[in-house]
Amino acid sequence: MKSNTTKARLVFSSVVAIGLILAGLEVRGGEKTDQETSGKIWNGKFSILTYNVAGLPEPLSGSSPIRNMPQISPRLNDFDLVVTQEDFAYHRKLRAQDRHPYYAPRNRKSTLGDGLSRFSKFPMSEVQHTSWEKCYGYLRYSSDCMTAKGFSFARHELAPGLWLDLYDLHLDAGDSPGDNRAREAEVEQLLAALAKNSAGRAIIVAGDFNLERNAPDQAVLEQLLAGAHLSDTCRSLGPCPERIDRVLFRSSEELTLKPVAYKVETERFADKKGRQLSDHEAVSAVFEWRSVQK
Repeated sequence: MKSNTTKARLVFSSVVAIGLILAGLEVRGGEKTDQETSGKIWNGKFSILTYNVAGLPEPLSGSSPIRNMPQISPRLNDFDLVVTQEDFAYHRKLRAQDRHPYYAPRNRKSTLGDGLSRFSKFPMSEVQHTSWEKCYGYLRYSSDCMTAKGFSFARHELAPGLWLDLYDLHLDAGDSPGDNRAREAEVEQLLAALAKNSAGRAIIVAGDFNLERNAPDQAVLEQLLAGAHLSDTCRSLGPCPERIDRVLFRSSEELTLKPVAYKVETERFADKKGRQLSDHEAVSAVFEWRSVQK
C-alpha cells in the first residue's frame, strides 16, 4: 500500500504534467489564432455584366430595341451587378422583368440622358453621374455630342461595411483624330475622378470604351490602365476575345479582387433565331473577393 507521501508526489506530478500539456496547447492555440487576431477574414464571389443595350429611339438605334428590350430584361437577373450603356428610350421595358433589389436609372438631365443605368443585388450608395467635358461630333463623326455621355459612380456593399467602388462609362465613339483626342481627354477626366473618389480603394471600371485595337486607341487604354493601376479582366485570364466593352479592376489593401471567369455572352443575349439583342455583345466577368477586417 502506497504512503501518503508517495500519493502526494504522484498527485503533484500529475498536476505538473497536466499543466505542461495545457501550456503546450495554449502555445499551439496561439499559433493557430494568429490569423484571427489579425482580423476577420471574409470572402465571396460575384458576377458582373456590362451591356450596351442600343436603346436609342428606333430607327436611330443600331438594333431593334422595341422588340429586344423585353427579351433582355429577364436575362439581367443572372448577374449580381449589371451596368448598361445607351439605356435611353426604353428603360421601362428594360427594367420590367428585372428582379434586382437595387436599381439606379440613367441621368435624365438632357433629352435622352446619359444612358448609364445599373442593377445590383448588393446595397449601394447614391449614384453620381458626370458628363464628359470634351466630346466630338454633331451630326457627324458618330454624333457623340448629341447625347450626354459620361460615367457614373457608386459604392456597392459586398458584406457589412465592405464597399466596392463601381464605375460605368461610355467613351466617345468614332475613328477620326478628333474622336481620339476626345477619348484622351475623357480618360484624363476619369483618372482625376478615380484619384479623388477612390484613392486606395478597390474598384471596377466597366462599360463601352470604344477603344479598338489600333495604335492610338491602345495608347489611350494603356493611359487608363497605368494611370489608375488597373488590370483588364480579359487579359488577366490569358488570351481572350477582346471587345470595346471591357471590365477593368483594381484591388486594395482591404479588398482583394481576383477574376476567375470572363465571357462574351453571345448565346445568352440572342433571340430564338440566334440574332443578337443589341448591336453590342454583352460581356460578363466573375470575381472572387477576399477581405481581412481588423
